[in-house]
Amino acid sequence: MATILVGTDGSKGSEAALSEAFDLAKRLGAKVLVASVAPPVSELLGGSLYKEKTSEHLNRARTALDAARKMAEEAGVEGEFEVFEGDAAEEIANIAESRNADLVVVGTRGLGSIAGSLLGSVSAGVIRRSKRPVVVVHEPS
Repeated sequence: MATILVGTDGSKGSEAALSEAFDLAKRLGAKVLVASVAPPVSELLGGSLYKEKTSEHLNRARTALDAARKMAEEAGVEGEFEVFEGDAAEEIANIAESRNADLVVVGTRGLGSIAGSLLGSVSAGVIRRSKRPVVVVHEPS
C-alpha cells in the first residue's frame, strides 16, 4: 500500500493540497499522513512570551489538522494526523524519508517567483530537500 504525505497549515493552498491528496489516496488505495508543522520559537524570548508563542503555534497547527480531519471524513479517507515542530520544508522532507512516503503533496499560495524568493516558499523548500516525488497544488484562484 502506498503512503501519501500531505502538509497543511490551514491555508487555501494547503486545503487544495489536502483535496488532491485525498482524491489520489482514494484512487490508489493509499494511506495518508497529514502533517502540520509548527514553526520554532526562539528561546531568546524567554519565559512566558516563549511559552505563549509556542502554544500559539501549536494551537494553529492543531486547528489545521482538525480541518484536515474533517475534510478526510467528508472524502471518506482514513489518515494519520500529526503535529511536528521545526522548519516546515525541512520537516516535511524528513518525515517523507523517515516514513517512507511514496509521494509528498504540498500547496502553494502562488506568490510568483519574486515574492516567493523574497518570502521563501515551503513548497520550493520541500522540492529542494525531498528525495521523494513532490506534487505541488496551486491555491484556487
